Amino acid sequence: MTTPRETISEETIRKQLLAWNQHDIPATAAFYTQDAVAYDPQYPQPLQGKEAIKEDAETFVRAFPDIHMELSSIVAKGDNVGFEAVASGTHKGPLEGPTGSIPPTNKRVQMKFAIFCRVNEQGLITEERRYFDLAGMAAQLGI
Repeated sequence: MTTPRETISEETIRKQLLAWNQHDIPATAAFYTQDAVAYDPQYPQPLQGKEAIKEDAETFVRAFPDIHMELSSIVAKGDNVGFEAVASGTHKGPLEGPTGSIPPTNKRVQMKFAIFCRVNEQGLITEERRYFDLAGMAAQLGI
């Protein structure tokens, strides 16, 4: 049986993915607390705060302006929620990465990813841990 807290956590993720698919970055960022932390394998240090997370999302949408995310599975337990999804899009803008900017390749990519979040009682993400296949994406881009 799903608890009200688990329902809130799951609804947060589903609504945030809708905002992503509408390319509404302010709405996407609105699902984070001001002091949220996001751990991402492409950055040596975690993203600190809602504004840094928002800027990261803006950068990604500039690189893939037609980005679309399809939820594969979701599991909520208390204030923790984990989900798997597939992102697809065309690389039309510069892709910022740990080694610099990758110019547009105009290639279409598909990338599976998983994210684990902690969601507070207000339905805001306080912590996020991202896992995705950077090597697979690089291979699809031909880099």
